[in-house]
Amino acid sequence: MASLQVCVTFQPQGRVVHVLGGTKVLEAAAEAGLTLETPCGGGGTCGKCRVQIVSGACPPGEADGRVFNEQELRDGWRLACQTSICGPTVIHVPSASLFADGHQIVTASQTESARQLLPAVRKVPVELPSPTLASAHPDLLSLEEKLGPIRGDLSLLRRLPALLRKNNFRGTAVLTDHRLIDFESGDTSARCYGLAVDIGTTTLAASLMDLCSGEEVALTAAMNAQVRFGDDVLSRINYASAGGARELAEALVADINEMIGRLCAESGIPRTDIYEVSLAGNTTMEHLLCGLDVEPLGQVPFVPTCGRGLMLAAADLGILIHGRGGAYVFPVIGGFVGGDTVAGMLATRIAETDGPVLMVDIGTNGEIVLAHEGRILAASTAAGPAFEGARISRGMRATRGAIEKVVIEGGDLRWGVIGDVEPLGLCGSGLIDLAAELLRVGVIDYTGRLCGSDELPADLPPAMGQRVGRDDKGGAIFVLGANGGTSRPPLTLTQKDVRELQLAAGAIRAGISILLKQAGLATGDLQRVLIAGGFGSFIRRSNAQRIGLLPADVDHRRIQYIGNASLAGAKWALLSTAARQQGEDLARRAIHVELSQDCNFQMEFAEAMIFPQQG
Repeated sequence: MASLQVCVTFQPQGRVVHVLGGTKVLEAAAEAGLTLETPCGGGGTCGKCRVQIVSGACPPGEADGRVFNEQELRDGWRLACQTSICGPTVIHVPSASLFADGHQIVTASQTESARQLLPAVRKVPVELPSPTLASAHPDLLSLEEKLGPIRGDLSLLRRLPALLRKNNFRGTAVLTDHRLIDFESGDTSARCYGLAVDIGTTTLAASLMDLCSGEEVALTAAMNAQVRFGDDVLSRINYASAGGARELAEALVADINEMIGRLCAESGIPRTDIYEVSLAGNTTMEHLLCGLDVEPLGQVPFVPTCGRGLMLAAADLGILIHGRGGAYVFPVIGGFVGGDTVAGMLATRIAETDGPVLMVDIGTNGEIVLAHEGRILAASTAAGPAFEGARISRGMRATRGAIEKVVIEGGDLRWGVIGDVEPLGLCGSGLIDLAAELLRVGVIDYTGRLCGSDELPADLPPAMGQRVGRDDKGGAIFVLGANGGTSRPPLTLTQKDVRELQLAAGAIRAGISILLKQAGLATGDLQRVLIAGGFGSFIRRSNAQRIGLLPADVDHRRIQYIGNASLAGAKWALLSTAARQQGEDLARRAIHVELSQDCNFQMEFAEAMIFPQQG
């Protein structure tokens, strides 16, 4: 017997869907076009997907009881990932539970421009003599006399005779790396475009490039819809391994195609004038896009399917550009050091710089590259999701309502909130700022212990001291202020939050220390420290050094933000085949350091967990 569908209404968004009884609220929300926060991948452990069942609430589950108090449960608060629809339901979705409401995405880069404009795609106007009985040369050979050796796939060869004769043997040949992909009417050589895409685990960025001038025509960004399957790559590897690989690929391709649509609408350029796309992402993202098996990436020794870059048909990936357009997917270094790192190395010319240079992409997985005297060391360290707000009691991503900057002024705390609204939580940059400020005034000690009210320094401003209190279990907390939402207690920093930050910062700092030791260098030897990626662009150098995330003994003037170096590298590869080859060479030259195999890693990690002491 078929199950009857029930009506589910989401407020204040006004979305209405009809789903089968037993459907999870999370799935119903997705059907309504609402993506909820699920850093734990729907495991019911992070408590970020909270919604209020206004009517039609099912009894709370065990996970709900761990997150909400009795009054909140009576008021209908539930975890969307754990709660099923059991009848006609009205659900209130607070803004704090929505993913990417006003999320900050970095698309700019402070890297240099490409040296040489030599794209793989070229368009050549040609005029051929009409065939006669005296000179009945095959059509492709006639084109070769004008263009040099070329090849064409079967789908084009089937259409080539009609294209040539329709245009009286005059038109524009479109080639990509000596492969004929089209013959267009008239002289279209000035209309030649490509697309560069940075595929981040959380965010996506795309740039429409003029391949004739090398100029950027339009730029856009979006959230990676795969986040509904989990925040980190391991969650997605697990989901793919359980049969969800195609679903993950389709979600990503749909995002890319939507961005292409926006870029084309903004620029007035048709999709058919985009002949190639260059894509850079971490190893898991690239494998999922290409439909490659990711299960080995989740198992020791984390082996990718391939290391070199892939030149594919865009249509085979489902990317909607010119029907015979190409897709270049960046080479990878290892299971967790991927094409985005290679693209960053290419864009920064890290191997060509004088003196030791360190590049760090700070995120859930912190990628670290050290270049010195022609040697390149690359590693990845699992920093955990604290910088994205996960596992932090009042944490959230850098979206509307997130406290993203904290300072102590006039003897009390001041903060900036994304969107200039009431604060809902702390994002990664705000968490770093807060911890650094509390370290400076002694509310947190160098071991990471959050001091109680009876242990505070005598010179602590009274207003700051009044923010120190105890939770209902007697643990020390620091109170920022009232929460902008109505269902949560005040915004606080807990001892567990500080420990999570120590784990995240310590993992990256330990990775830096291991690479420096293997190169025989000290932190003071570093000439430059390049901070890449979206999150890195929002942290403050002095505060990152104060908590030990970045080496404290490096002059802050040597620390440089380079923005979205992955997108910059993808642009380079689009505009220059020489740059593309450089990227391939860099990927193969880089020595992949497996940090867990270094006998000093655990000791370095333990030491990095301690905040730097300052005299």
